[in-house]
Amino acid sequence: MNITMKAAKYPLSPEAERSVEEKLLAPLRLFGDRGDTALLEVELEEAPPEGRSSEPCRLVARLSIDGYVYHAEAVKPTPESAADRVRSQLEAEIRRARGRSRRLLRRGGVALKRMLRIGS
Repeated sequence: MNITMKAAKYPLSPEAERSVEEKLLAPLRLFGDRGDTALLEVELEEAPPEGRSSEPCRLVARLSIDGYVYHAEAVKPTPESAADRVRSQLEAEIRRARGRSRRLLRRGGVALKRMLRIGS
């Protein structure tokens, strides 16, 4: 697993960086053994002042694995809370994609079975 962390215009302490990395490693358990080939790019920056936002931290994560790219982003007061939000978004996106591929595989199997049944 390769992790690239970039903090643009945001002071990031080593403890906060470790905490964010630990939290964002959690979605990789959904991939099992394939998680070793993943590339996780994390970008942390100061959120642009939109209105009266009191949430100065914007965290963007991009997870690439086996040709698929999963993206999540959150704006929260602290990097740790933003990492929690991004983790849940990544897990939801991974689960949704996994369910979609299973459905398509089943539909293909059913179609193949029908064609074989018609041919005999």
